[in-house]
Amino acid sequence: MSEGKIHSDFMVNRAKDNPFVSGGLRVYREYRDLGIGNATNGKVHAHIIRTTKPCPEGGSGLHYHDVDFQMVMILKGQSRVWFEGHGEVEFEEGDCWIQPPGIKHNVLYYSEDYELLELTLPEHYKTVQLDE
Repeated sequence: MSEGKIHSDFMVNRAKDNPFVSGGLRVYREYRDLGIGNATNGKVHAHIIRTTKPCPEGGSGLHYHDVDFQMVMILKGQSRVWFEGHGEVEFEEGDCWIQPPGIKHNVLYYSEDYELLELTLPEHYKTVQLDE
């Protein structure tokens, strides 16, 4: 294996065996881990996130993630996110974006049916809330 490649084991993650669970970063969301962290020894994480409650007043709060890579794709619904250096950006179903490491952002709005796929490197990382 050449340097820089991420080793992964073969794996299958079935929705029926891996339901959404609460208890993640945000209390108004549920998470379905896709098992990629185990298959890559923690190098990559992928999960589906769906909302369970309306967007909090003021949004998620200004924060950033201490990651090497983060990609988000909207599977259902719409959202509006403020990004440092880019302002407010509106997203709808099928849209995808990459958040550079450490970019400050605030999820200002999301629809009731909001559901997204998120990929990060590494699997475990710190989220720093800036407005608490």
